[in-house]
Amino acid sequence: MLCEALERPYLQAPVGLSSTTLFLEQLADLLDLDAAPFIEQEKHTTLKPLWDLWRSVTQDFFGSSSFGIVATDTYTRGMKNFLEGDLGMPCSFAYSREAGVKPDNEQIRADIAEKAPLVVFGSFNERMYIAEAGGRSRYIPASFPGAIIRRHTGSPFMGYSGATYLVQEVCNLLFDALFDVLPLGTELDQVSSTLARGAGTGACGADAAASVTWDEEATRILEQALERAPVLVRISVAKRLRDAAERIAQEAGDSRITPAHVEHVVSRMGHAA
Repeated sequence: MLCEALERPYLQAPVGLSSTTLFLEQLADLLDLDAAPFIEQEKHTTLKPLWDLWRSVTQDFFGSSSFGIVATDTYTRGMKNFLEGDLGMPCSFAYSREAGVKPDNEQIRADIAEKAPLVVFGSFNERMYIAEAGGRSRYIPASFPGAIIRRHTGSPFMGYSGATYLVQEVCNLLFDALFDVLPLGTELDQVSSTLARGAGTGACGADAAASVTWDEEATRILEQALERAPVLVRISVAKRLRDAAERIAQEAGDSRITPAHVEHVVSRMGHAA
């Protein structure tokens, strides 16, 4: 408002790769400068970690890992454009906090519980909603209430350095998600052997007399639970849920996996955690 009152040009702080490039080009135009040399230099310095991560073996993470964001309008629009438009991450939801407008917290809570994106950017509120939903999403602070304090000059999300910061944070959380699913080496010899399933029948166990089969409804409930799990960890989650349901049935002496078995396992394990 002050710039408009003084009839001075102003720019909005950029979030993401494309927005920062446009910001620099427009700023240079206002100052009658050439931004091209600086932008080229930044691609080989500040942005180098971004290329190393996004174009490396982790590139498959971005196309198969969803995110949600609840933040101020500048952050929400900028980060959605960067993560979804530039990096290819599917966006599960994006809510903007605007002055004088109370966010629909109940809808945000429902989206976190039902859609369970792998990464959620938000405030302390969203962190509590994640905990309520069983902790299936990973949290990155990006809004108040809840301080955003990092070892970074200014806002950690703005400019080229902010783009690199975001990619590093996302990659760290993606590996954290894998860590929570993969067993530790010291635990591998302490668990029971993997259940062996018969081809095409859903049967398991080496002893045919003790084998179990799956009801169609039980399979459908399992598939619905897996749809709520991030693609990145879905195979591991599927194995854990199937093995748990079959083990419960065998311990109870049941020969078929029923919807009750699957619902019990899904509830106990935090839906598809």
